[in-house]
Amino acid sequence: MGENGFLPYLMFFGGLILLIWILMRRNWRGQMKAKKDRGKDSYLVSNPRPQTKEWTMSGGPAELNKWQVEMLERTRELQAEVDTKLLILQRTLLKIEAAHLPPEDRHAVQETITESRQLVDQGPPKFSAVSELLCDDVKRAEIYALADEGQSQAEIAQQMNLDPYAIEMILNLRDA
Repeated sequence: MGENGFLPYLMFFGGLILLIWILMRRNWRGQMKAKKDRGKDSYLVSNPRPQTKEWTMSGGPAELNKWQVEMLERTRELQAEVDTKLLILQRTLLKIEAAHLPPEDRHAVQETITESRQLVDQGPPKFSAVSELLCDDVKRAEIYALADEGQSQAEIAQQMNLDPYAIEMILNLRDA
């Protein structure tokens, strides 16, 4: 290689370093300009508070908010337990139906199988609906008024388009 052997390589790497320096400086200037546009202390993006449901007590006292959160957590726990138990019941029914039981054994458990099948077909109750109704004074008062008029739980649930289990639980809590 002669005197000029390394010159193209040096020029290439020199140009590469110069290009990187220009791009980094441009990026730094853009960041500084954006920071200046945002203002000195507003470097955090502000997110508006999500709209609350009408049944929440988010504007109420701290004790009520704490109670509501605890109630909703318990609701989720109960829902998970019931869902799990119904799933186990459904799988047990499938195993019983798959087993070849003698007719006398099948006859002995047929009533239990029928009741269990009805429970599985109905599905789990929606406990979250109960939580919402407990927090919504207007709907709860309407449920109580319809019950006082003599309507059944099923009629109230159909009329208000709510889960029958929720209506039953709300009316049972009224009596307690």
